[in-house]
Amino acid sequence: MEQTERNESKGANRRLIRMAALVPSVPEIRYLLARILIFPPTQKPFIIAWSLWRRRHQAAAMICHYKRRGYTQL
Repeated sequence: MEQTERNESKGANRRLIRMAALVPSVPEIRYLLARILIFPPTQKPFIIAWSLWRRRHQAAAMICHYKRRGYTQL
């Protein structure tokens, strides 16, 4: 069974979207800086881990949203 060009590029597009979603936005960077500078050092790893989890979750939600709407190119 041959793969079409669309099927071959599908995985690369998903990876690109996920990677782009993991890059923090300017408001996210401001939020992280404010939280890290205000709170004690023991909470810093939690704050950064939470931010990464949040961005991953938003990327997954975006992909699911586009799938549900029937977009063929992700």
